[in-house]
This record gives sequence, C-alpha cells and structure tokens, in this order.
Amino acid sequence: MDHGQLYFFLLLGLYHGINPGMGWLFSVSIAMQKESTSKIFISHIPIALGHLASLTVTIFIYYLISDYVSQKTTKIIFGLVLIGFGAYKLLKKGHFNWVKMNVTNFDLFLWSFLMASSHGAGLMLIPGFNYEGDHVIHHLEHFGFIALVFHTLAMLVVSMILAFSVYKVIGLRICLLYTSDAADEGLGVDLGGR
Repeated sequence: MDHGQLYFFLLLGLYHGINPGMGWLFSVSIAMQKESTSKIFISHIPIALGHLASLTVTIFIYYLISDYVSQKTTKIIFGLVLIGFGAYKLLKKGHFNWVKMNVTNFDLFLWSFLMASSHGAGLMLIPGFNYEGDHVIHHLEHFGFIALVFHTLAMLVVSMILAFSVYKVIGLRICLLYTSDAADEGLGVDLGGR
C-alpha cells in the first residue's frame, strides 16, 4: 500500500466521520439521554467495530469476486452497484425504524454494521485497493485490513470530536433553552444534576 492509497482511505475515513449517518449523532443522543459525556466515547467503540466489520465483509466479497472476474470489471460492477444504490436511496426516503433509544453495545454494533452496509461505505473504498495477489486472504490480512483500520480510526477520531463538540455546545444550549421556556411558564424542571 503506497502513500496515495493511505491518504485515500484516511480522507474517506474523515468523510465518514463527518457524516452523521455513521454514528456521531446517535452517540450524542445517547450521551444526552444518559447525561454522561463518557457515553460519547464508550458508544463509539461498538459503532467503530460495526463500521469496520461492514467494510471487511464488503471488501472480502470484492476480493472473492476478483478471483473469478478481472479487477477492472469488478471495479466497474461495484461502481455501478454503488451508483444504483445511491439512486435507490435518493428516491426512497425511508429509514430503519426498529432502533430504540435504550440500546446495548451489541445494538450499536449491529446498527453501525447495517448503516455502513446500507450507505455503501465499503463500496466507496474499493477504488483504493489494488489486488494483484494470488490469494485473497493473504492480501486482505497484509494490506487491506491495515487500510480498513486506518480508515476506521480516522472516522472514529473525527466522529468523537464532532460528537463531543455538539454535546458540549449545542446540547447545553438545548438544555438551557428548555429550562428557560419552562421558567417562563412557571414549570419546575429536573435536569438530573446538570
């Protein structure tokens, strides 16, 4: 893996970290619900692992197909799948609605896996891979997985910074706005230690 490929994976990791659909917004809501800043960081562990698992499965499938179809054809096929999937998501406005707010770490892992898979996160990484080996597992272990880890770490750092910032700045403002409105109406508000 050369520096250009590494930068490609890191930049896509930054992009995925900024995208609220990859978990930082969910992390903020959990921290606000539990009234704990540490929940931002704790909730990111299963989110990052679910994201990494989704990327690994997608790239593994890509490599398996690459053993039977040329790399150029495989990239074209996966590119068309990504474009088609994007068009489908653009036209269909629905979202998962089975997720509840009292989630376990496994729920976060599963949610992250499904969201990264459904948003085509792994498909976006395929152009950065150069598979020219004789055995898929060897290549994935020595080159692909390192790229996926760097990508996930970049996503994790950006996502935690955004979640922490939003929680501390916007979350506090929402809380103050809520208490201000309640005070104007003469209502008592229990902020649970805030």
